[in-house]
Amino acid sequence: MNKQEVIEKYRAGFVVHSDKHRICDEEWILDKDNTTESDLRFLGYDANLYPFPEWTKFNPEKDFEVNRVRIAKRVTADFKGKVYLDSVCISDIELEETS
Repeated sequence: MNKQEVIEKYRAGFVVHSDKHRICDEEWILDKDNTTESDLRFLGYDANLYPFPEWTKFNPEKDFEVNRVRIAKRVTADFKGKVYLDSVCISDIELEETS
C-alpha cells in the first residue's frame, strides 16, 4: 500500500470504549501528516476531542492500556509495518490471550 491507500483505509481511526462512563471513551485519530507506508500513527483524544497528554510508555499492569493496545491491534491487524499510538509502538507488544 502507498501512503494514500494507508490513509484511506485507516482514516476513520477507532474508539476505545470505557467500561465505566461514555465520557471516558478514547478516540484514536489517524495522524495523516506522520503516517507513511510503513508507519501507521494515531493520536489520542478524549470523548470531547481534547488531545490526551502524550502517551510515552506502555504499562501492562493498567487494564485500560492493555485494552487500548488490544483494540488497536485488532483494528490494524492486516497492516504490514509499525503501528504507533502517540509515541508508543504497539507492534512489538505481546499481550496474553483472553478467553
